[in-house]
Amino acid sequence: MSESDADLSAEEMWDPQVARWRDPEGDYVLPRALRSLPQPWDEGDWDRIGDLPRTDERVAEARQVVTELLEDPELAPDVPQPPSPGLLWHVWEEFHQAVGERMPRTSQVTWAGVDELVRQWRGRERLYPLQRHVVDHVDAAILAMIPRLRDDIADSVFRWLALDSDPGRFADWAVDTAERCVIEDIGADSAIELLGAMGSSEARAALDRLSVKPGGPASWDNAEAAQGKLFDMGTERGSGSRRGS
Repeated sequence: MSESDADLSAEEMWDPQVARWRDPEGDYVLPRALRSLPQPWDEGDWDRIGDLPRTDERVAEARQVVTELLEDPELAPDVPQPPSPGLLWHVWEEFHQAVGERMPRTSQVTWAGVDELVRQWRGRERLYPLQRHVVDHVDAAILAMIPRLRDDIADSVFRWLALDSDPGRFADWAVDTAERCVIEDIGADSAIELLGAMGSSEARAALDRLSVKPGGPASWDNAEAAQGKLFDMGTERGSGSRRGS
């Protein structure tokens, strides 16, 4: 058996040891913080989100959404890490997409719906080994869906804010929120883009703090991204100065 075959077998045989949890409010799969999100944040439909007007009411709503994503500990469960080479992550994502297509709103995701999807997968003419692993250990796949949804929704919030003609008007609260999200690795890429778009001295200071590595508050990859954004901002500022001279 080759080394790659051995690695793949390790994933196929891996037991994530995740037990099914039950919500006291019903057959719900996702934590209440995700189920209670206002529309369209609860669907992750970027076409609808991108078209939302950036009124004071909608901005306050978006702020509340991302604050709840940051502060609810149920949205950061301890997801077991698949063994190397980690191909199972991709199959989990495939199953997550199937869940979203079947139950597009977070409040619609139930164990009954998940179990019906599992039956559909089992009924396929051909099921690959890692797909079989997902249906045999579906609770682990669904547990991994919780932080992925948190990340996707936070990403949408920051992308939406950055589309504003003057994102700097959100700086009084969004700088701190975006910095915290980068540290927690929630929607980090879009949070860094928003900090760059706001462009204030406070936003630049946040990027400076996030760019510290090693030993800084953010992960290595997020620190690299913050450094890249600072470089872009410096280049843009330098180009503007040369044009104005």
